[in-house]
Amino acid sequence: MKKWLQVSMVTAVSGAVLLAGCSGKTNEAPKTEGSGAPKNFNAENYPIVNDKITLNMMGAKAAIHGPWNEMALFKEMEKMTNIHFEFNTPPAANYQEAKNLAFASRQLPDVFFNAGLTPDDEVTYGSQGYLIPLEGLIEKYAPNFKKRMEANPDIKKSITAMDGHIYSLPLIIDQPRAFVPNRFWINGEWMESLGITKVPQTTDELYELLKAFKNGDPNKNGKADEIPMSNVKLNNFDGVLLPAFGLLGREVEVKDGKVRYNPVQPNYKEYLAYLNKLFSEKLLDGEMFVQTSQQMAAKGNSNQLGVFAGSAPDLVLKVAKPEDNLKHPMLGPLTSPVSSEKLALRASNIRRGTFAITNQNKNPEATIRWVDYLYSDEGSRLGFLGNSYKWLDDAKTKWTFVSPEGVNAEEYRGKLTPDVGGQLPLIKERDFDSKRDNGKAPDYNKMVLDKLDPFAKRDYPDVYFSNEEQKRLNVVKTDIKTYVDQMEAKFIVGQEPLTKWDDYVNTIKKMGLDEMLKIYQDAYDRWNKTK
Repeated sequence: MKKWLQVSMVTAVSGAVLLAGCSGKTNEAPKTEGSGAPKNFNAENYPIVNDKITLNMMGAKAAIHGPWNEMALFKEMEKMTNIHFEFNTPPAANYQEAKNLAFASRQLPDVFFNAGLTPDDEVTYGSQGYLIPLEGLIEKYAPNFKKRMEANPDIKKSITAMDGHIYSLPLIIDQPRAFVPNRFWINGEWMESLGITKVPQTTDELYELLKAFKNGDPNKNGKADEIPMSNVKLNNFDGVLLPAFGLLGREVEVKDGKVRYNPVQPNYKEYLAYLNKLFSEKLLDGEMFVQTSQQMAAKGNSNQLGVFAGSAPDLVLKVAKPEDNLKHPMLGPLTSPVSSEKLALRASNIRRGTFAITNQNKNPEATIRWVDYLYSDEGSRLGFLGNSYKWLDDAKTKWTFVSPEGVNAEEYRGKLTPDVGGQLPLIKERDFDSKRDNGKAPDYNKMVLDKLDPFAKRDYPDVYFSNEEQKRLNVVKTDIKTYVDQMEAKFIVGQEPLTKWDDYVNTIKKMGLDEMLKIYQDAYDRWNKTK
């Protein structure tokens, strides 16, 4: 753990140094006298600027990404707009630290992209002037995004802070039903090897399956090297396993109009006891808390994983042909001895904090026009697929993603755009997506919608807090979350016995739980009145 934290901080410091190094390279375009817009700027049509400008961009680089400066998205956008970017892309695992350090040191990029900005970031750094308000720029220079807001009033409601400003732009998922992001897969070849045909429906059945994977040598190599279940930290358990215990998410949840904090609920104790049982019986990956998604995938490619988190089986397991993904079933919603209701955690269709402009940016008009293209139909497809898709008929009723022979399609897409493993400021179009021809590959969207979405619920809506509320949350919530994260890991691995549960709950109460819940309740009540 210590070594990993050291690496994280080194990466964060390196990111800040890189930002400092390129912060002077932004070209400042002179303003046209009396116009309020730069002389070099075109308010309509392309290019956006007549003479090329260079801006610097900071964003989270997923393990599956290629270098951002080589991505088709940015190359094609530069040809069209005449805007060049220099990139600072800390690994996603270290990105939050690097981002926080960039704000703390005031060594900011011109643009955050795949930004991972929280509502806390927007309120705090927006009110301090480090993130600039975007609503005026949207009104003048972002017709595509303005059109999206007018068509769906929930967008503006979800991204407008309490001071009336918009500090970041969202990913919009234009789907008839909300998106369920978390999913677990079961190694179907292991099931077949052991003669298991039933996918678990309860936590007890999952436990029995994991025991069979551990003891049955399903990879048939004569070694006890099987890892029954793996994950990257606890990132997906809150969307898959925790709902089996009747709880949505690891933070606050609205239940019958009242906000509660799930990590102090009795059912959360049962969830921790279950994970502790899995860990103590070596059914959980012992390296789960420190490994990266790449390290987990390496184990999958070595045929060592039974149940694992991921967008698709072939991003973790070695899968010969796209259709072979169907051998590996998705784990659906489970029930448990303390909850008979099937639940799944539903994410918002509007994913905030994907893009922002900082006060270091001398070309905000050009920048908002640049990103606005991604909210057009053509721009969203470029952001989602790079330049590697084609229509299969003249009527444009079917399209397919084009990737080199023998190359995993998602891995190839990760070389074209940061959308893979990220969240970009664009729109995922329902109509366009419905026309995709996957060939023999599974339709994962349909699979998720059929198997998970009927049981999916939101935990807490997209709200913003007042500046004062946010200041208090930054203190109280941060302290509580740090303590909960530490204790959660200790309970699971057995460093702390669950007999100390009452002490744990009382400690959280003393840290200001009631004050935190009141802030969340007040924000929820305000949001509920504006529905």
